[in-house]
Amino acid sequence: MATWKNAVPEASAQFDRKREVLIREAAASFNRRGYYGTSLTEIAKKLGVTKAALYTYVPSKEELLYYCHDSAMDTAVEIVEAAQQGGGTGLQKLTRALRSYLEMMLGEDGSYVVLLEEHAMKPAHMKAIIKRRDQFEAALRSFVTDGIADGSIVPCNPKLAIFMVTGALNWSRKWYRPDGNWSGPQIAYALTQMLERSLSSSPSDQMLDDPGLFDPDMDEETLMAAVVEPRTAEGRRRPA
Repeated sequence: MATWKNAVPEASAQFDRKREVLIREAAASFNRRGYYGTSLTEIAKKLGVTKAALYTYVPSKEELLYYCHDSAMDTAVEIVEAAQQGGGTGLQKLTRALRSYLEMMLGEDGSYVVLLEEHAMKPAHMKAIIKRRDQFEAALRSFVTDGIADGSIVPCNPKLAIFMVTGALNWSRKWYRPDGNWSGPQIAYALTQMLERSLSSSPSDQMLDDPGLFDPDMDEETLMAAVVEPRTAEGRRRPA
């Protein structure tokens, strides 16, 4: 039997839920227009509330930017932990983490913000976010180190490798459009496949031809039937 108490979330749960929605919308707006090009008035309009209502959940726009980054780092920690628990080679763990990370960035529920206007946050907030980001990147570097040790990743400098892959993934948030030809998961699969190939000690000679062909429910054999045919170094297709 339903009761009023069970049917209506507690005030604290409602507050947290609305705050999460605010953080997601703010992240999307900051990514589209930049921090300085986005106003709380615009964010409020997107949410269908007044600007004054936003101050119930955040004290300032700067604090909202900090919450966006902090929320994204919470998810990043969960991603690394899941990749580690999934086991496999260092390359497999790295690829798993990067794909989930990119899906988070490009997803509708993501709170990730590309940090270009780094001076927008207060020094204390900036320091806290950089510390958490460095911890995330250190975990990714450990996957590279593991991969070099187990032979799945070609010998390289782990720090430079992670700078390369995170730089490529982070920038995708600036050009990706949800209403474009490819979905977030399709972009995530295609980009991480390219990055995986660049670090693999035995890279595949096949890659997905069109990211739009990727389906999360598709088995690997069916998916690989849709890849670009292998080519020689001169660009000619290899004989079957």
